[in-house]
Amino acid sequence: MRCRAIAAAVVAAAAAAATSSTVPARAAAPDPGGSLWDVTPPEVHLDIPTSPGEGAWSGWYSGPVTMQVNASDNIGVGRIEWWRTGAHEDTGRVGSEGTSLTFTTEGVTTTKVVATDLAGLEAAETWGVGLDLTDPTITFGGSAANGQPIRRGEERRLAITCADVPTAVVSCQARIGQDRFGFGEPVPTVVNGSYAIHVTAVDAVGRMTERTFTYTVVDPPLQVTGNPTIDGNPTTAQVGTVLLAHGGTFAPAATRVDYHWKVEGRPDVVTPAYQVKPEDVGKRISLYATGHRAEHETATTPVVGSVLAASGMFDVAGRPVVSGTAREGETLRIVQPAIAPRPQIISNYWTIDGAVVETDSPSLPLTRDHVGATVECHQTYTRPGYAEARVPCVFADGSTSVTVSGTPVPPGTNSAWSVLVPTALKGKATVGKRLRAVLPQLSGPAGSHTYQWLRNGKPIAGATGSAYKLRRADARRRVAVQVTASTAHRPDVVSVSAAKKVRR
Repeated sequence: MRCRAIAAAVVAAAAAAATSSTVPARAAAPDPGGSLWDVTPPEVHLDIPTSPGEGAWSGWYSGPVTMQVNASDNIGVGRIEWWRTGAHEDTGRVGSEGTSLTFTTEGVTTTKVVATDLAGLEAAETWGVGLDLTDPTITFGGSAANGQPIRRGEERRLAITCADVPTAVVSCQARIGQDRFGFGEPVPTVVNGSYAIHVTAVDAVGRMTERTFTYTVVDPPLQVTGNPTIDGNPTTAQVGTVLLAHGGTFAPAATRVDYHWKVEGRPDVVTPAYQVKPEDVGKRISLYATGHRAEHETATTPVVGSVLAASGMFDVAGRPVVSGTAREGETLRIVQPAIAPRPQIISNYWTIDGAVVETDSPSLPLTRDHVGATVECHQTYTRPGYAEARVPCVFADGSTSVTVSGTPVPPGTNSAWSVLVPTALKGKATVGKRLRAVLPQLSGPAGSHTYQWLRNGKPIAGATGSAYKLRRADARRRVAVQVTASTAHRPDVVSVSAAKKVRR
């Protein structure tokens, strides 16, 4: 056992704890009054608890201690004076009542007390007090490292040092279980397992420190003989792609191989196959393997591969097909194709005469407002981690657009549009000027319009345009225009404007 101790000379000043010294009495001057002389000096009394230290360390304490200072004399004590030097530096003076001195600072303090009686005789005592407020220390050295594995059968030595300041270590012992361990000896490495060496150090005043050295005995680590690979050695992989790990060999053969997928900024995922996730887009994916075998240290291969995760692409089987007849009163419906993976959002867009309308519904009910309009459509598919897909529709006849027709009119049924605002004239009714027809507003869209200008209610030969230049023959007569609106599958609608009287 190797223990370092503080030399006893450090507390030489405290040796007075075992012996006391008395200053020889000094005779007082003769009493002028002729009284008898007092030749007995006072006695100094220093009371302090017994020191836990022994031998050279007698007078040392492990914590603050208080000394009671008093004196006695046959004719009475006049005063008590004291001086402290060393760890404490102070002095004081009291009367016959005495005092108490408390020691709180680590180190050696020498205390000198002088008592003087009423006759002037003195007596002195000197006492040394040592305070050790610091626990002993335990340090480990040698070729064995605390908390680290050691291969089975390998020789590793453990050096243990116990020390203490300002006193010394009086006991430093180490045990493995119930067995003593010799300092500097090799630690046991015959059998695999976890071991603990418990060390206890006690100093001269009873302060104690405990520390435990641990190690694990294992077989030598597996050796990497081959790195893993990512199937196909890809450089990019879209979201949804499954990456497969292969290989990773060790000697001796591992009983279990774990594959660790590393993705930038995320914890490793341990699995033989890894599916690229939407949150991986723009990050690099790599792989390493760990080999495991009972009573062997785990071996880790280098990291291999650098696969860039890219946005996924939808697998769309065909195009959206529109069912239904493009006719007023009918409903067109989009039937989406098979899509993998399933989109999170499916948006439907109908284009009516060039105007795009987005709707949550894949259905478009056709009204009279749609008659004559050209209809197209497309769908968009979105999902986190996937590129948005836009797919045009196809109609039942294979075309990409249809024109909406009106509802056929049953024989004998008048279902013509109604006139909301009749035809009107625009312009001055003066010979040589032009009048223009203002189309009527109907309850539904018209496919075409024809014009006939009227003079006093009768048709004007050849006047069938949307504008008419007034002639001399029209002077002082009333001119109007008749507009005929035609729509497929509906009767024509005729609207006649109010007439204007023509001036010369």
